[in-house]
Amino acid sequence: MDILGLEPIMAAIVITVIGVGVQVGLGVLQSTEPFIVRKLVASAIISVFAAFAIVIPILTALPDDIDQLTQFSVFVGTIASIAGIDQLVKNTGNVILKKKK
Repeated sequence: MDILGLEPIMAAIVITVIGVGVQVGLGVLQSTEPFIVRKLVASAIISVFAAFAIVIPILTALPDDIDQLTQFSVFVGTIASIAGIDQLVKNTGNVILKKKK
């Protein structure tokens, strides 16, 4: 089944690249400290592999007969999941650290 005209593997790659790009971009924009390029690239590489573990099951579970609006909703929602998971983990870690004090 094509997703917005893309083969499933291409859709997975596009979703992953956009999601990781947004994730890295948000991290850079929110950081008050200078970033180290090596750490940024290492994080992006890890995120790509983790993102595929999220994206591929979602795309394979889609039925063949869904309309384009639903496909778009899944496409954007999956990108948001990838981009937001990093922030969610950081926020949870901060809450845990504050409770320990």
